[in-house]
Amino acid sequence: MAGTGEQREDRGWLWAIGGPRTALIAAAVSAVLVATWWLCAHRGAPCPLQWVGVVLGWLVLAVALRMCVRVRRPGVWIVAVLLAAVMAMMRVLGGRFDNELHPPYRHTGVSPWWEFVVDWVIAIAVTCVLLDRLARPRPVRSRPLGQWRKLAWWCVAAAVMLLAWSPYLAAYWPGIVVRDSWSSIRIGTGMQPLNNHHPILFSLFVGLCMKTAVMAVSGGFTGGTAVFSLIQAVLFAAGLAIAVVWLRYRGGRWFAVLALLWLALDPSVAMWSITMQKDSLFSLVVTLVTVLLAEAGLRGWSWLLRPWPLIGFLAGLVALSFTRNNGTYIAAFLVGMISLFLLPRLLRPLRRGWRWWALPISAAVVMVAILGVQGPGYRRAGVEPSDFVEAAGLPLQQLAWANRYGTLTPDQQRTLSNLMPLEWMRQDYNPSLSDNIKFDPRGFDNTWLNHHQSEFIRTWAGAFAANRTGYGLSWYALAGRYLDPGSVFLRVDPGTTRGAGSIVIHQRDRLAAATGGRVDADDLLAAARYAATNPVTGISYRMPLVIWAAILAMCSALLARRPRGALAFLPLVGVVLTLLIAAPITDFRYVGAGHVGLPVLLLALWAGAHGCRRDGSVPDPESVSDPELMPDPELVSGREAPSGPGEPTHAGASR
Repeated sequence: MAGTGEQREDRGWLWAIGGPRTALIAAAVSAVLVATWWLCAHRGAPCPLQWVGVVLGWLVLAVALRMCVRVRRPGVWIVAVLLAAVMAMMRVLGGRFDNELHPPYRHTGVSPWWEFVVDWVIAIAVTCVLLDRLARPRPVRSRPLGQWRKLAWWCVAAAVMLLAWSPYLAAYWPGIVVRDSWSSIRIGTGMQPLNNHHPILFSLFVGLCMKTAVMAVSGGFTGGTAVFSLIQAVLFAAGLAIAVVWLRYRGGRWFAVLALLWLALDPSVAMWSITMQKDSLFSLVVTLVTVLLAEAGLRGWSWLLRPWPLIGFLAGLVALSFTRNNGTYIAAFLVGMISLFLLPRLLRPLRRGWRWWALPISAAVVMVAILGVQGPGYRRAGVEPSDFVEAAGLPLQQLAWANRYGTLTPDQQRTLSNLMPLEWMRQDYNPSLSDNIKFDPRGFDNTWLNHHQSEFIRTWAGAFAANRTGYGLSWYALAGRYLDPGSVFLRVDPGTTRGAGSIVIHQRDRLAAATGGRVDADDLLAAARYAATNPVTGISYRMPLVIWAAILAMCSALLARRPRGALAFLPLVGVVLTLLIAAPITDFRYVGAGHVGLPVLLLALWAGAHGCRRDGSVPDPESVSDPELMPDPELVSGREAPSGPGEPTHAGASR
């Protein structure tokens, strides 16, 4: 019987749903359901690609339903039900939200509660299977690379990426300048007082590039932009080359080559490498921290306590905190979660247990130092804090919805009118963007809001009861779409040629000049948009799917009681949590770290969660037949375990 079961399992997904006959029946039934559902909820019939896609989706559902009934872990079912409810809720809101309508809610022929129930049942089955299987450890390479081979891979990877990105620099010479770039240039060059609207260090870095160009070649703002683009591209390539070397070590030669080609040829990564915005370097930092934590998940907790990995982790906390304003909260989230994972060792330490305190204590010291610099340090340096509206964009948007479509008491209207005339706010209201109100050229009173923060928050809280639907839709439009599995938010930004006062940047398409007009910036932009919207390559741009994969993998590792398997996904989850609380807009660049670091996340997903026995004991590696129970040799010996000369082994016994 066991042999028959193994043979059937080896036959693949077709037998997982009961065989070819069941597959044909499921395909026929799903085709009818697709037609019925689509005609009820939409106008017209689906196109062939949509029809095929949804039919395949129903087949996947049939596989998930058959597999999930075999799951006998109550914890998995409870978490699956909760997460599936969130997915279904976001999907219903996503199906009804329409930015062009007033109010922005589309009514269909299907009750939203029926939609929620159907989506919930589907999501429960798929989520349950993923939670049960993602944490299962799988073999990864553990043979170490020599120092010269690492250096060769790093140099080749960086050179290949720079070479592949060079046409974009030529086409958009001296670099891509977006709307936020102008304020960074003004702050960095002293034309505007230091303020923390954008990260201070980033603005100072931009200013240094401008001053360097003026002193070296008298290039002005155009030369300074070119210097910035070149330096950032080199940093981007050097950092991502580190990720490629790690992928070569853990994933093998072919996986590393494919990842390198993807990073080199992906148009968005190339454009980001020369875009003057804080999100590019922040995405690089998140990717490198993910690599470090992924290696810690494979090597074991003891490896993270070694001097160089620990220094690298602490440096990552600093880099996160100073490359984006919400980075401090992400760093605090990482420290809190890792300390929570280490809590059993901290309370009941194993051999030489005092060592486990090194990480939370050193991380806490670094976080205190960061807060000291960003608080009293900035004030002493004369840095103006950013306006409160930057953190209160979501409450402002919800009150703006209530002002236009909902109900406000006279007192609430009076408080809101201190910011700007209510009629202006109605005219500026955009369901997907609060910037129209915050940056209204007719005037938005930031001074009043900065000095009456508590009054504003009380007004916002008091209006919730009468405007629950509007508050929910406003939250979805600005933040909730990050968790909507069906949401697509793309932004391929070629920059702007608009100047800002005395700042003039002369842009020139050098690629068109070099190729005689055969290839120009418009062709590269069209290729970037095609890559982002193509059904195949566009999957890597569907950031909600990447986010949910990270969330499910993290929860799966925790349910399996192997928390170190969740480490690689903590940075991206921390990014999303901060956005769910105070996102000013649903924008691809805010979660672009998941796109840049996608190869690392995929390898971490494949590797699963490695660890020792659930009771904390460490079995003998030679007597363990179940790969889930492979121990961390560092917990046994306190030192690095040697790697054998044979084939790749499980990471639990890796070097």
